[in-house]
Amino acid sequence: MMSMDSGDDLDVGLGYDDVAHGSVSLKTKFWPWHKPRKQYIRNKQWNTAAANLIDHLRLKEKGRSLQYLSLPGSDLLDVRSLYTVCAAKEVRLKFIGLNEITAGDKEATMDQLISINELHGLQYIDPSSDVYEDQLERLCVDKSIAQEHIIKRASSYDVINIDLCRSMLESPPQEKQSNYYDALFKLLRHQADNRTEDWLFFVTTRTNQDMVHEGAFRKFVEALEQIFDLDEAVYNKCNELEIFGKEVLVERRIDVNKVDAPSYNNLVSAGIGKWVLSALAGRPPAHKSKMLQLFGYNVVQREGDACDMMSFGFWCKHIPNKAIDAFGLAGAGANLNAEDVAAAVSRARLTIVESVSKLINVDVHMADDDVFEEMLHSSTSLMKSARYDIASYVDWARDDHGKVKSWLANRGIA
Repeated sequence: MMSMDSGDDLDVGLGYDDVAHGSVSLKTKFWPWHKPRKQYIRNKQWNTAAANLIDHLRLKEKGRSLQYLSLPGSDLLDVRSLYTVCAAKEVRLKFIGLNEITAGDKEATMDQLISINELHGLQYIDPSSDVYEDQLERLCVDKSIAQEHIIKRASSYDVINIDLCRSMLESPPQEKQSNYYDALFKLLRHQADNRTEDWLFFVTTRTNQDMVHEGAFRKFVEALEQIFDLDEAVYNKCNELEIFGKEVLVERRIDVNKVDAPSYNNLVSAGIGKWVLSALAGRPPAHKSKMLQLFGYNVVQREGDACDMMSFGFWCKHIPNKAIDAFGLAGAGANLNAEDVAAAVSRARLTIVESVSKLINVDVHMADDDVFEEMLHSSTSLMKSARYDIASYVDWARDDHGKVKSWLANRGIA
């Protein structure tokens, strides 16, 4: 049976031999998301949580597909990886994707068509799966491809995975142009307004200071300080775990002049967690979001920096509305034993703080050669399924691994 989270068997049934098209040249151009450390996140974060959700929702017993929304790129690597989880559990995967392709880029267009065709030939792929060419930011644009296919044609999704190369926080707050804030908020509220089952939300974003708008950072600082004034437990937990540093958080206020790179990263990470929770729980129908294990790594290797790419995961759950008959006719009411929203939000805030304090630095973990070899084996299977030249890929991945290890060693980390 296929491993549900390692991806080691990705070459089984995922090759291009069964696809009816012309001869295919193996690809030799590689991108940052091809690195084995990305496979670490696919396996340890995305696939593990998705496997748990499939079991929790009892999708096999119900005969229902896993509804998955992502930004898959032309290779559909995340879909290929998640497919192994679904196949192992004998559950169909219905993938819906958004992928922006530059006008006239025939190579990327053809690559995407071949990838979709390959996946459609697999046993556990829902035939209605597809990828649409548009930007995530256009979800809020009336009659856009993104809005018509992602919002209007789907009641909700089991898993939403927004894997960004840039920062979701790069625009000024409340900017009138289409941006990530509006698109992600619309997605989160679409889920909250239309779903009662549990679901997963993943977002990967740059968090370094030069890619986060100062106005967004200030919004996070203000929001966190408001929480400290209202929620003693959260303030005490931040002090206990010292996620912002002793000199940064003093008497419920954040001294932005004393924020260093690790503190900045933790402030932004906590802010993103709180923003997701607020979007879901801010108005009924309310959902709470439990922040899962937080993963990070460095895109840019600069001296003294913290991780600058963070991968967030949230397990989201509907909170039923308590209701009493205002006329006084019905005595029992409805959902009177349901969880109190304020208490649920407070507990969710604590999970954000705890998750930030236990960040897994993927670069450090993968400095262990055994861990690297495990992820390289897994990502090699994935890349083979997507028609890459494996000899070239392994050389490229090993070369990058050596550079990261040297950088970490020079910093005295590994």
